[in-house]
Amino acid sequence: MTHKTVKDLFASDIHRRIEEVIKVDQADEQILKDELAEYVVTDSLRAHFIDILEQYRETPNKPHEGVGVWVSGFFGSGKSSFAKYLGLALENRPILGQGAAELFAGRTGDSRVQVLLQNITEHIPTDAVIFDVSTDRGIRTGNQTITEIMYRLFLQSLGYARDLDLSELEITLEGEGRLDAFKQTYADVFGKDWDKEKGKIAIAVQQASRVMHELDPATYPTADSWRQSALRRADITPGRLAERCKQLMERRRPGKSLVFVVDEVGQFVARDVQKMLDLQAVVQSLGRVGRGKMWLVVTSQEKLTELVGGLDDKRVELGRLMDRFPLQVHLEPADISEVTSKRVLSKNAEAQKDLRELFTEHRGRLTDNTRLTADIRLPELDTESFVDLYPLLPYQIDLIIQVVSGLRTQGGASKHVGGANRTIIKLAQQLLIHPDVALGEKPVGTLATIDQIYDLVSGNIA
Repeated sequence: MTHKTVKDLFASDIHRRIEEVIKVDQADEQILKDELAEYVVTDSLRAHFIDILEQYRETPNKPHEGVGVWVSGFFGSGKSSFAKYLGLALENRPILGQGAAELFAGRTGDSRVQVLLQNITEHIPTDAVIFDVSTDRGIRTGNQTITEIMYRLFLQSLGYARDLDLSELEITLEGEGRLDAFKQTYADVFGKDWDKEKGKIAIAVQQASRVMHELDPATYPTADSWRQSALRRADITPGRLAERCKQLMERRRPGKSLVFVVDEVGQFVARDVQKMLDLQAVVQSLGRVGRGKMWLVVTSQEKLTELVGGLDDKRVELGRLMDRFPLQVHLEPADISEVTSKRVLSKNAEAQKDLRELFTEHRGRLTDNTRLTADIRLPELDTESFVDLYPLLPYQIDLIIQVVSGLRTQGGASKHVGGANRTIIKLAQQLLIHPDVALGEKPVGTLATIDQIYDLVSGNIA
Protein backbone atom coordinates (compact mmCIF):
# COMPACT_ATOMS: atom_id res chain seq x y z
CA MET A 1 0.00 0.00 0.00
CA THR A 2 1.42 3.36 -1.11
CA HIS A 3 -0.69 5.63 1.13
CA LYS A 4 0.32 6.04 4.76
CA THR A 5 -2.37 8.32 6.17
CA VAL A 6 -6.06 8.77 5.44
CA LYS A 7 -5.60 12.34 4.15
CA ASP A 8 -3.42 11.02 1.29
CA LEU A 9 -6.37 9.12 -0.20
CA PHE A 10 -8.45 12.05 -1.37
CA ALA A 11 -8.68 13.63 -4.80
CA SER A 12 -9.20 17.14 -3.35
CA ASP A 13 -7.70 19.09 -0.46
CA ILE A 14 -9.59 18.02 2.65
CA HIS A 15 -8.97 21.44 4.24
CA ARG A 16 -10.61 23.43 1.43
CA ARG A 17 -13.47 25.73 2.38
CA ILE A 18 -16.92 24.21 2.14
CA GLU A 19 -19.80 26.64 2.59
CA GLU A 20 -21.34 25.82 5.95
CA VAL A 21 -24.85 26.68 4.87
CA ILE A 22 -26.55 27.16 1.53
CA LYS A 23 -28.24 30.56 1.51
CA VAL A 24 -31.06 30.36 -0.98
CA ASP A 25 -31.07 34.14 -1.41
CA GLN A 26 -27.29 34.35 -1.90
CA ALA A 27 -26.51 37.26 -4.26
CA ASP A 28 -22.70 37.13 -4.36
CA GLU A 29 -21.95 35.88 -7.89
CA GLN A 30 -18.56 34.39 -7.00
CA ILE A 31 -20.08 32.35 -4.18
CA LEU A 32 -22.90 31.22 -6.47
CA LYS A 33 -20.42 30.12 -9.12
CA ASP A 34 -18.31 28.26 -6.55
CA GLU A 35 -21.41 26.54 -5.15
CA LEU A 36 -22.52 25.44 -8.60
CA ALA A 37 -19.02 24.19 -9.41
CA GLU A 38 -19.23 21.81 -6.42
CA TYR A 39 -22.89 20.83 -6.81
CA VAL A 40 -23.32 17.08 -7.22
CA VAL A 41 -26.29 15.88 -9.27
CA THR A 42 -27.09 12.24 -8.52
CA ASP A 43 -29.08 10.05 -10.91
CA SER A 44 -32.27 10.47 -8.89
CA LEU A 45 -31.80 14.25 -8.60
CA ARG A 46 -31.24 14.43 -12.36
CA ALA A 47 -34.48 12.53 -12.96
CA HIS A 48 -36.40 14.91 -10.69
CA PHE A 49 -34.94 17.97 -12.43
CA ILE A 50 -35.82 16.60 -15.87
CA ASP A 51 -39.39 15.80 -14.78
CA ILE A 52 -39.96 19.34 -13.47
CA LEU A 53 -38.29 21.04 -16.45
CA GLU A 54 -40.33 18.98 -18.92
CA GLN A 55 -43.58 19.94 -17.24
CA TYR A 56 -42.53 23.58 -17.01
CA ARG A 57 -41.65 23.63 -20.71
CA GLU A 58 -44.99 22.10 -21.71
CA THR A 59 -47.13 24.49 -19.65
CA PRO A 60 -47.58 27.19 -22.36
CA ASN A 61 -48.96 24.50 -24.69
CA LYS A 62 -51.25 23.08 -22.02
CA PRO A 63 -52.03 25.80 -19.45
CA HIS A 64 -53.02 24.34 -16.08
CA GLU A 65 -53.31 25.15 -12.39
CA GLY A 66 -50.90 22.50 -11.03
CA VAL A 67 -48.01 24.90 -10.42
CA GLY A 68 -46.75 23.69 -7.02
CA VAL A 69 -43.48 21.82 -6.43
CA TRP A 70 -42.91 20.33 -2.95
CA VAL A 71 -39.27 19.39 -2.21
CA SER A 72 -38.69 17.39 0.97
CA GLY A 73 -35.77 15.64 2.61
CA PHE A 74 -33.87 15.13 5.85
CA PHE A 75 -31.49 17.73 7.20
CA GLY A 76 -28.47 18.16 4.95
CA SER A 77 -30.14 16.26 2.12
CA GLY A 78 -29.70 19.13 -0.33
CA LYS A 79 -33.35 20.16 -0.66
CA SER A 80 -32.49 23.86 -0.37
CA SER A 81 -29.81 23.51 -3.03
CA PHE A 82 -32.22 21.61 -5.29
CA ALA A 83 -34.87 24.32 -5.07
CA LYS A 84 -32.38 27.17 -5.32
CA TYR A 85 -30.59 25.91 -8.43
CA LEU A 86 -33.90 25.06 -10.07
CA GLY A 87 -34.99 28.68 -9.59
CA LEU A 88 -31.66 30.11 -10.78
CA ALA A 89 -31.65 27.85 -13.84
CA LEU A 90 -35.23 28.73 -14.81
CA GLU A 91 -34.40 32.42 -14.45
CA ASN A 92 -31.03 31.94 -16.18
CA ARG A 93 -29.59 34.49 -13.79
CA PRO A 94 -26.26 35.99 -14.96
CA ILE A 95 -23.36 34.70 -12.83
CA LEU A 96 -20.00 36.32 -13.61
CA GLY A 97 -20.83 36.62 -17.29
CA GLN A 98 -22.40 33.18 -17.71
CA GLY A 99 -26.03 32.16 -17.52
CA ALA A 100 -27.05 30.01 -14.56
CA ALA A 101 -28.87 27.67 -16.96
CA GLU A 102 -25.64 26.89 -18.81
CA LEU A 103 -23.66 26.45 -15.59
CA PHE A 104 -26.30 24.20 -14.08
CA ALA A 105 -26.73 22.08 -17.21
CA GLY A 106 -22.98 21.51 -17.21
CA ARG A 107 -23.13 20.14 -13.67
CA THR A 108 -25.85 17.64 -14.57
CA GLY A 109 -23.82 16.16 -17.42
CA ASP A 110 -27.05 15.45 -19.28
CA SER A 111 -27.85 16.80 -22.75
CA ARG A 112 -31.58 16.59 -22.02
CA VAL A 113 -31.23 19.17 -19.25
CA GLN A 114 -29.24 21.43 -21.55
CA VAL A 115 -31.88 21.22 -24.32
CA LEU A 116 -34.76 21.77 -21.88
CA LEU A 117 -33.15 24.83 -20.30
CA GLN A 118 -32.25 26.32 -23.69
CA ASN A 119 -35.86 25.91 -24.76
CA ILE A 120 -37.17 27.44 -21.54
CA THR A 121 -34.73 30.37 -21.71
CA GLU A 122 -35.76 31.15 -25.29
CA HIS A 123 -39.51 30.59 -25.05
CA ILE A 124 -40.46 30.98 -21.37
CA PRO A 125 -38.29 33.79 -19.96
CA THR A 126 -38.70 33.67 -16.20
CA ASP A 127 -38.13 35.79 -13.11
CA ALA A 128 -37.40 33.97 -9.84
CA VAL A 129 -38.05 35.29 -6.33
CA ILE A 130 -35.92 33.08 -4.05
CA PHE A 131 -35.88 33.37 -0.25
CA ASP A 132 -35.81 31.52 3.08
CA VAL A 133 -39.09 32.16 4.88
CA SER A 134 -37.56 31.30 8.27
CA THR A 135 -34.94 34.07 8.12
CA ASP A 136 -36.69 36.85 6.21
CA ARG A 137 -36.36 40.24 7.86
CA GLY A 138 -38.06 43.60 7.54
CA ILE A 139 -41.57 42.39 8.30
CA ARG A 140 -43.66 45.05 10.00
CA THR A 141 -45.67 42.67 12.17
CA GLY A 142 -44.53 39.49 13.84
CA ASN A 143 -47.58 37.42 12.91
CA GLN A 144 -47.07 37.59 9.15
CA THR A 145 -48.54 35.12 6.68
CA ILE A 146 -46.78 33.39 3.82
CA THR A 147 -48.95 35.55 1.55
CA GLU A 148 -47.61 38.78 3.02
CA ILE A 149 -43.98 37.66 3.01
CA MET A 150 -44.19 36.52 -0.62
CA TYR A 151 -45.84 39.78 -1.66
CA ARG A 152 -43.26 41.99 0.05
CA LEU A 153 -40.35 40.16 -1.55
CA PHE A 154 -42.07 40.10 -4.92
CA LEU A 155 -42.54 43.87 -4.72
CA GLN A 156 -38.88 44.30 -3.79
CA SER A 157 -37.79 42.14 -6.73
CA LEU A 158 -39.58 44.52 -9.11
CA GLY A 159 -38.13 47.63 -7.49
CA TYR A 160 -41.15 48.67 -5.42
CA ALA A 161 -41.03 49.43 -1.69
CA ARG A 162 -41.41 46.40 0.59
CA ASP A 163 -43.75 48.32 2.89
CA LEU A 164 -47.31 47.65 1.77
CA ASP A 165 -48.55 51.24 2.13
CA LEU A 166 -45.57 52.75 0.30
CA SER A 167 -45.69 50.17 -2.47
CA GLU A 168 -49.43 50.72 -2.86
CA LEU A 169 -48.72 54.42 -3.33
CA GLU A 170 -46.03 53.68 -5.93
CA ILE A 171 -48.28 51.25 -7.82
CA THR A 172 -51.16 53.74 -7.88
CA LEU A 173 -48.97 56.64 -9.00
CA GLU A 174 -47.31 54.48 -11.65
CA GLY A 175 -50.71 53.48 -13.01
CA GLU A 176 -51.67 57.16 -13.21
CA GLY A 177 -48.38 58.08 -14.87
CA ARG A 178 -47.34 60.24 -11.89
CA LEU A 179 -44.59 58.16 -10.25
CA ASP A 180 -41.75 60.03 -11.96
CA ALA A 181 -43.28 63.34 -10.85
CA PHE A 182 -43.46 62.01 -7.29
CA LYS A 183 -39.78 61.01 -7.35
CA GLN A 184 -38.74 64.36 -8.78
CA THR A 185 -40.74 66.28 -6.17
CA TYR A 186 -39.20 64.12 -3.45
CA ALA A 187 -35.73 64.98 -4.76
CA ASP A 188 -36.63 68.68 -4.90
CA VAL A 189 -38.01 68.75 -1.35
CA PHE A 190 -35.53 66.46 0.43
CA GLY A 191 -32.51 66.48 -1.88
CA LYS A 192 -32.41 62.68 -1.94
CA ASP A 193 -33.21 59.73 -4.21
CA TRP A 194 -36.56 58.17 -3.31
CA ASP A 195 -35.54 54.66 -4.41
CA LYS A 196 -32.55 54.75 -2.04
CA GLU A 197 -34.48 56.15 0.91
CA LYS A 198 -37.81 54.29 0.82
CA GLY A 199 -36.41 51.35 2.78
CA LYS A 200 -36.30 53.56 5.90
CA ILE A 201 -39.99 52.98 6.40
CA ALA A 202 -40.90 55.22 9.35
CA ILE A 203 -39.20 58.26 7.81
CA ALA A 204 -40.21 57.39 4.25
CA VAL A 205 -43.91 57.28 5.14
CA GLN A 206 -43.78 60.79 6.61
CA GLN A 207 -41.76 62.11 3.68
CA ALA A 208 -44.07 60.48 1.13
CA SER A 209 -47.01 62.14 2.84
CA ARG A 210 -45.29 65.52 2.52
CA VAL A 211 -44.64 64.93 -1.19
CA MET A 212 -48.28 63.94 -1.82
CA HIS A 213 -49.34 67.21 -0.18
CA GLU A 214 -47.02 69.08 -2.56
CA LEU A 215 -48.32 67.17 -5.59
CA ASP A 216 -52.04 67.24 -4.76
CA PRO A 217 -52.88 69.76 -2.01
CA ALA A 218 -56.59 69.59 -2.84
CA THR A 219 -56.76 65.89 -1.92
CA TYR A 220 -54.09 66.06 0.79
CA PRO A 221 -54.48 69.49 2.43
CA THR A 222 -51.76 68.95 5.06
CA ALA A 223 -48.34 67.30 5.06
CA ASP A 224 -49.77 64.51 7.22
CA SER A 225 -52.98 63.85 5.28
CA TRP A 226 -51.77 60.96 3.13
CA ARG A 227 -50.13 59.22 6.08
CA GLN A 228 -53.32 59.41 8.12
CA SER A 229 -55.47 58.12 5.27
CA ALA A 230 -53.17 55.35 4.08
CA LEU A 231 -51.48 54.00 7.18
CA ARG A 232 -51.91 50.24 7.31
CA ARG A 233 -54.87 50.34 4.95
CA ALA A 234 -53.06 48.19 2.43
CA ASP A 235 -53.91 44.55 2.94
CA ILE A 236 -52.99 41.44 1.00
CA THR A 237 -54.87 38.17 0.54
CA PRO A 238 -53.83 35.12 -1.50
CA GLY A 239 -56.20 36.12 -4.28
CA ARG A 240 -54.94 39.70 -4.31
CA LEU A 241 -51.34 38.45 -4.27
CA ALA A 242 -51.94 36.42 -7.43
CA GLU A 243 -53.77 39.27 -9.18
CA ARG A 244 -51.02 41.73 -8.27
CA CYS A 245 -48.31 39.34 -9.45
CA LYS A 246 -50.05 39.08 -12.81
CA GLN A 247 -50.65 42.84 -13.06
CA LEU A 248 -47.18 43.96 -12.00
CA MET A 249 -45.32 41.33 -14.03
CA GLU A 250 -47.18 42.58 -17.11
CA ARG A 251 -46.25 46.13 -16.13
CA ARG A 252 -42.55 45.72 -15.24
CA ARG A 253 -41.58 42.30 -16.69
CA PRO A 254 -43.82 41.93 -19.74
CA GLY A 255 -43.75 38.51 -21.37
CA LYS A 256 -42.08 36.81 -18.40
CA SER A 257 -43.25 33.98 -16.17
CA LEU A 258 -42.73 34.06 -12.40
CA VAL A 259 -41.36 31.41 -10.03
CA PHE A 260 -41.36 31.74 -6.24
CA VAL A 261 -38.79 29.53 -4.48
CA VAL A 262 -39.54 29.48 -0.75
CA ASP A 263 -37.15 27.58 1.51
CA GLU A 264 -38.21 26.07 4.87
CA VAL A 265 -41.96 26.34 4.32
CA GLY A 266 -42.47 23.14 6.29
CA GLN A 267 -40.79 24.70 9.32
CA PHE A 268 -42.76 27.93 8.87
CA VAL A 269 -46.20 26.32 8.77
CA ALA A 270 -45.14 23.85 11.53
CA ARG A 271 -48.49 22.04 11.63
CA ASP A 272 -50.28 25.37 12.07
CA VAL A 273 -53.62 24.83 10.34
CA GLN A 274 -54.16 28.51 9.51
CA LYS A 275 -50.73 28.86 7.94
CA MET A 276 -51.26 25.68 5.95
CA LEU A 277 -54.63 26.92 4.73
CA ASP A 278 -52.95 30.19 3.74
CA LEU A 279 -50.33 28.25 1.78
CA GLN A 280 -53.08 26.24 0.11
CA ALA A 281 -54.90 29.43 -0.88
CA VAL A 282 -51.69 30.96 -2.26
CA VAL A 283 -50.78 28.07 -4.55
CA GLN A 284 -54.42 27.71 -5.61
CA SER A 285 -54.65 31.41 -6.49
CA LEU A 286 -51.34 31.42 -8.38
CA GLY A 287 -52.58 28.46 -10.42
CA ARG A 288 -56.02 29.91 -11.09
CA VAL A 289 -54.86 33.41 -12.04
CA GLY A 290 -51.57 32.55 -13.70
CA ARG A 291 -52.59 29.38 -15.58
CA GLY A 292 -49.02 28.13 -15.61
CA LYS A 293 -47.23 31.49 -15.69
CA MET A 294 -46.74 31.69 -11.91
CA TRP A 295 -45.17 28.76 -10.05
CA LEU A 296 -44.40 28.01 -6.40
CA VAL A 297 -41.48 25.78 -5.32
CA VAL A 298 -41.21 25.11 -1.58
CA THR A 299 -38.99 22.99 0.68
CA SER A 300 -39.79 21.06 3.82
CA GLN A 301 -38.18 18.39 5.99
CA GLU A 302 -41.46 16.48 5.88
CA LYS A 303 -43.24 15.03 2.90
CA LEU A 304 -46.52 16.81 2.16
CA THR A 305 -48.44 13.61 2.90
CA GLU A 306 -46.86 13.46 6.37
CA LEU A 307 -47.59 17.11 7.08
CA VAL A 308 -51.25 16.86 6.09
CA GLY A 309 -51.65 13.41 7.65
CA GLY A 310 -50.55 14.76 11.02
CA LEU A 311 -53.62 17.02 11.22
CA ASP A 312 -56.41 14.47 11.54
CA ASP A 313 -59.22 16.91 12.26
CA LYS A 314 -58.36 19.10 9.26
CA ARG A 315 -57.23 16.38 6.84
CA VAL A 316 -60.27 16.79 4.57
CA GLU A 317 -60.03 20.58 4.61
CA LEU A 318 -56.36 20.39 3.65
CA GLY A 319 -56.84 17.56 1.16
CA ARG A 320 -56.75 19.95 -1.77
CA LEU A 321 -53.26 21.03 -0.76
CA MET A 322 -52.01 17.68 -2.08
CA ASP A 323 -53.56 18.38 -5.47
CA ARG A 324 -51.98 21.83 -5.64
CA PHE A 325 -48.48 20.32 -5.44
CA PRO A 326 -48.57 17.69 -8.20
CA LEU A 327 -44.77 17.64 -8.39
CA GLN A 328 -43.36 16.19 -5.17
CA VAL A 329 -39.64 15.48 -4.82
CA HIS A 330 -38.25 13.60 -1.83
CA LEU A 331 -34.49 13.38 -1.41
CA GLU A 332 -33.47 9.99 -0.05
CA PRO A 333 -30.52 9.03 2.19
CA ALA A 334 -28.95 7.37 -0.88
CA ASP A 335 -28.66 10.83 -2.42
CA ILE A 336 -26.94 12.12 0.72
CA SER A 337 -24.41 9.27 0.63
CA GLU A 338 -23.57 9.84 -3.03
CA VAL A 339 -23.26 13.61 -2.64
CA THR A 340 -21.06 13.21 0.45
CA SER A 341 -18.86 10.75 -1.41
CA LYS A 342 -18.36 13.04 -4.39
CA ARG A 343 -18.09 16.34 -2.52
CA VAL A 344 -15.71 15.39 0.29
CA LEU A 345 -14.65 11.76 0.17
CA SER A 346 -13.78 11.34 -3.52
CA LYS A 347 -10.56 9.29 -3.81
CA ASN A 348 -7.68 9.54 -6.24
CA ALA A 349 -7.14 6.60 -8.62
CA GLU A 350 -4.31 5.02 -6.64
CA ALA A 351 -6.29 5.26 -3.42
CA GLN A 352 -9.27 3.51 -5.00
CA LYS A 353 -7.01 0.58 -5.91
CA ASP A 354 -5.52 0.43 -2.41
CA LEU A 355 -8.91 0.57 -0.70
CA ARG A 356 -10.31 -2.19 -2.90
CA GLU A 357 -7.39 -4.40 -1.89
CA LEU A 358 -7.89 -3.45 1.77
CA PHE A 359 -11.59 -4.32 1.62
CA THR A 360 -10.94 -7.65 -0.09
CA GLU A 361 -8.40 -8.55 2.59
CA HIS A 362 -10.67 -7.68 5.52
CA ARG A 363 -14.13 -8.19 4.02
CA GLY A 364 -15.16 -10.99 6.37
CA ARG A 365 -14.14 -9.15 9.54
CA LEU A 366 -15.72 -5.90 8.35
CA THR A 367 -19.01 -7.57 7.52
CA ASP A 368 -19.18 -9.46 10.81
CA ASN A 369 -18.25 -6.48 12.98
CA THR A 370 -20.54 -3.93 11.32
CA ARG A 371 -23.67 -6.07 11.10
CA LEU A 372 -26.37 -4.36 13.16
CA THR A 373 -29.78 -5.43 14.34
CA ALA A 374 -32.05 -2.45 13.80
CA ASP A 375 -35.68 -1.63 13.10
CA ILE A 376 -34.62 0.51 10.16
CA ARG A 377 -33.19 -0.98 7.00
CA LEU A 378 -29.52 -0.13 6.67
CA PRO A 379 -27.47 -0.25 3.45
CA GLU A 380 -25.20 -3.20 2.75
CA LEU A 381 -21.43 -2.95 2.81
CA ASP A 382 -19.75 -3.79 -0.50
CA THR A 383 -16.51 -2.91 -2.27
CA GLU A 384 -17.73 0.19 -4.10
CA SER A 385 -19.56 1.72 -1.13
CA PHE A 386 -16.50 1.09 1.05
CA VAL A 387 -14.22 2.88 -1.43
CA ASP A 388 -16.68 5.74 -1.97
CA LEU A 389 -17.40 6.53 1.69
CA TYR A 390 -14.22 5.52 3.56
CA PRO A 391 -13.45 6.33 6.39
CA LEU A 392 -17.22 6.29 6.93
CA LEU A 393 -19.24 3.13 6.37
CA PRO A 394 -22.55 3.14 4.44
CA TYR A 395 -24.76 2.36 7.44
CA GLN A 396 -23.25 5.28 9.37
CA ILE A 397 -24.81 7.83 7.01
CA ASP A 398 -28.28 6.51 7.83
CA LEU A 399 -27.50 6.40 11.55
CA ILE A 400 -26.23 9.99 11.45
CA ILE A 401 -29.58 11.05 10.01
CA GLN A 402 -31.39 9.19 12.79
CA VAL A 403 -29.12 10.64 15.51
CA VAL A 404 -29.46 14.23 14.35
CA SER A 405 -33.20 13.93 13.75
CA GLY A 406 -33.54 12.64 17.31
CA LEU A 407 -31.39 15.38 18.79
CA ARG A 408 -33.38 18.02 16.92
CA THR A 409 -36.54 16.98 18.74
CA GLN A 410 -35.00 17.49 22.18
CA GLY A 411 -35.91 20.64 24.02
CA GLY A 412 -32.49 22.26 23.90
CA ALA A 413 -31.79 21.66 20.24
CA SER A 414 -31.75 24.61 17.89
CA LYS A 415 -34.54 24.60 15.34
CA HIS A 416 -31.94 25.43 12.70
CA VAL A 417 -29.97 22.21 13.19
CA GLY A 418 -29.43 20.90 9.72
CA GLY A 419 -27.98 24.14 8.46
CA ALA A 420 -24.56 25.63 9.16
CA ASN A 421 -21.89 23.02 9.86
CA ARG A 422 -24.37 20.31 10.73
CA THR A 423 -24.82 18.84 7.28
CA ILE A 424 -23.34 15.45 6.61
CA ILE A 425 -20.99 16.98 4.04
CA LYS A 426 -19.52 19.29 6.66
CA LEU A 427 -19.53 16.52 9.26
CA ALA A 428 -17.54 14.23 6.95
CA GLN A 429 -14.94 16.96 6.53
CA GLN A 430 -14.82 17.60 10.28
CA LEU A 431 -14.15 13.92 10.94
CA LEU A 432 -11.03 14.30 8.81
CA ILE A 433 -9.72 17.64 10.07
CA HIS A 434 -11.24 18.43 13.49
CA PRO A 435 -8.44 18.28 16.11
CA ASP A 436 -10.57 16.14 18.44
CA VAL A 437 -10.87 13.43 15.77
CA ALA A 438 -8.32 14.14 13.00
CA LEU A 439 -8.93 10.94 11.05
CA GLY A 440 -6.96 12.50 8.20
CA GLU A 441 -3.77 12.04 10.21
CA LYS A 442 -4.49 8.42 11.13
CA PRO A 443 -3.05 5.42 9.27
CA VAL A 444 -5.03 4.04 6.33
CA GLY A 445 -7.45 1.43 7.62
CA THR A 446 -8.70 3.54 10.53
CA LEU A 447 -12.50 3.83 10.50
CA ALA A 448 -14.84 6.52 11.81
CA THR A 449 -16.79 5.43 14.87
CA ILE A 450 -20.30 6.36 15.94
CA ASP A 451 -19.08 7.91 19.21
CA GLN A 452 -16.79 10.28 17.25
CA ILE A 453 -19.69 11.21 15.00
CA TYR A 454 -22.04 11.69 17.94
CA ASP A 455 -19.58 13.93 19.78
CA LEU A 456 -19.19 16.20 16.74
CA VAL A 457 -22.94 16.37 16.08
CA SER A 458 -24.01 16.89 19.71
CA GLY A 459 -21.27 19.48 20.14
CA ASN A 460 -22.81 21.49 17.32
CA ILE A 461 -26.28 21.21 18.78
CA ALA A 462 -25.47 22.03 22.40
